[in-house]
Amino acid sequence: MSNTQLQRLVEYVLEGESRSHNATPSELQWLGEATDAQFDEFLQALLDADLGPANDPALGDVFRSVIYRLRPWDQSNRRRLPVTTVPMIVALYRKLGQSSAARCHLLQLLAASAIPYELTEFANLVVDDPPSDAPSALLAFGPLFQHTAYDASQLFPRLLDGLEHQVVAASIIDLANFLFRHGLIEPHPGVARKEQLIALLGGVVQRLARMEEDPTKFAATPEEIAQQIDDAIALAVALCDAVAQIGDRDAVGKLYQALEVRHRRLHTEAAAALARFGEDAGKEALVALAAEPVARLRVLAYAEELDLAEKLDEQFTTPVARAEAELALWLAQPSQMGIPPMQLELLDSRMQFWPGYDEPIESFLFRFTYHFPTGDYSNVGIAGPLTHAFGADLLDLPPDDIYAAFAGWHVEHEDIFEMDAAVLTEAQRVEVTRLERRLRDYDYDAVQPTIFGMFLGDKVLVARAVREGHAGIAVMDDHEPSWFPARNTSRPIGSHEACCIYKGRRLLRTFN
Repeated sequence: MSNTQLQRLVEYVLEGESRSHNATPSELQWLGEATDAQFDEFLQALLDADLGPANDPALGDVFRSVIYRLRPWDQSNRRRLPVTTVPMIVALYRKLGQSSAARCHLLQLLAASAIPYELTEFANLVVDDPPSDAPSALLAFGPLFQHTAYDASQLFPRLLDGLEHQVVAASIIDLANFLFRHGLIEPHPGVARKEQLIALLGGVVQRLARMEEDPTKFAATPEEIAQQIDDAIALAVALCDAVAQIGDRDAVGKLYQALEVRHRRLHTEAAAALARFGEDAGKEALVALAAEPVARLRVLAYAEELDLAEKLDEQFTTPVARAEAELALWLAQPSQMGIPPMQLELLDSRMQFWPGYDEPIESFLFRFTYHFPTGDYSNVGIAGPLTHAFGADLLDLPPDDIYAAFAGWHVEHEDIFEMDAAVLTEAQRVEVTRLERRLRDYDYDAVQPTIFGMFLGDKVLVARAVREGHAGIAVMDDHEPSWFPARNTSRPIGSHEACCIYKGRRLLRTFN
C-alpha cells in the first residue's frame, strides 16, 4: 500500500490491545476523504487479516469514522456506497462473527447508504446473522429512522423473518411502526403477521409478569436482570404500538394483560393502545398516568393524538410540569440513574438568555431525591435549555452558580476549551507557572494545577489549593481568582465542575 495513513490505520487495527500508538484524528478523518479505491483497499486488508475480539476497540473507532463517508445527516450532499464496497462490508461483517462488538457499525453503514442493494443485504444479515445484543441492533437500525429517502419495500416483509431473534425483534417492529406512521409504507408490515405479533405480545407480557415475581430465576446478576427487563419492555412497547396501529381487536385481551405490568413505560403504551381501540379503561389509565413525571411527556402526546387533552388535570400540562417530566425521563435512562427519582421539587425557575439560544428561554432547577437502602441520594438537575445533572453535589450552591455550572458544561465554542494540565506544551506550561504565581500572590497555598484552558482569549488555570487552612478548587485568569472550598460532602465539587461554574458565570453575566 502506498498511502501512509492507510497503512497506519491497518496497523492500528491489527495491533489490538497491544497497540503502541493511537490513530490520530487526521488518520481517522482520512477515512471520510479517501477515494473509493483506497477505501476498498483498506477493507480488503481487514478481510485478509486475522481479527479477533482484541481488535474490537480499534475497529469500533475506525467504523464510527467511516460513517462520515456517507454523511447521512446531510440530505443534500449524502453519499452512497460504491457497488464494489458492499460485498466487502457484508463479508467483513460475517468474518467478524457474533463475538465482535464492533461489527454492528457495518450494518449501520449499509443502513446509512440505503439504496435497494444495501437494504437487501442489511435485511438478510439482520435475519440470518443478527447483532449480538439489543443495543448493537439499535445502533445498526439508527440511520433508518434518521432519514427516509429509501424504498421501505426492500426491508419488509423480509425483516419480519427476524422476529425470532429477540435482540432485533424490538428494532424491527419499531421500524415498521415508524414507517407506517409516517406514511412510508402501506399497509402496516405486521398485518400479514398479526397473529404472530399478538401471540408474541402475550408471551413477552407473561415473561415480564414472572420476572416481577422473581427476577433471580432469569439471570444471575442485577446487571443481567436489568438488561433482560429492558429488552423485554422495549419489545412489549413496540408490540403494543404495532397491534394498535394494525387495529385487530383480537389484541385487546393481551393489551389488558400488559396494563397489569407495573413498569410505567409499558403501562403507558398499553393504556394508549387500548384507548385507540376505544376502551374506557385505557383512556382512564392514560389520563391518570399524567401524574407520573417519567410517563408524562408520552401521555401528553398520546392525549393530544387521541383527543383526550381536555381530560388531563391542568397542573400536569404547565411548563413546569413538562420540565419536571423531562428531567425525570432523563434520570431514568440506563446511562444515568436507571430509574426515575422518588421525589422532585422545583428550586428555581427564570427566563434568561442562554448560550446557543437567540431568545430568552425558561430554565428550571429541580431537587431530585432517591430513597435507597443505604440512605437518601439528592442533587440538582436542570431542564429547559438542556436536561442534565452532575455527579458532584450542587445543593449548597446558590441558584446563580448552579445555572452557571450547567451553562459552562453546555457551551460549545471554538475559543472555549480545556486540557489536562499534565499534558501541555512548553509554552502552555509557562502560562501555567505564571498563573500559579498569581494564585500565590492572592495567598493560595499548595497549588496543584489540574486544568489549563482558554476562554475567549483569556488563559485560565484550574488548580487544587489551600486558602486560610481550607482545601478547595481555585480558578485563576488574568483578572481575579474564583474559589470553591471543599464542603463536607462525599461528592464535592471538583476541578471539572469548578471550571464549568467559572465559564458559566462569565457567559450568563454577558448574556443577561
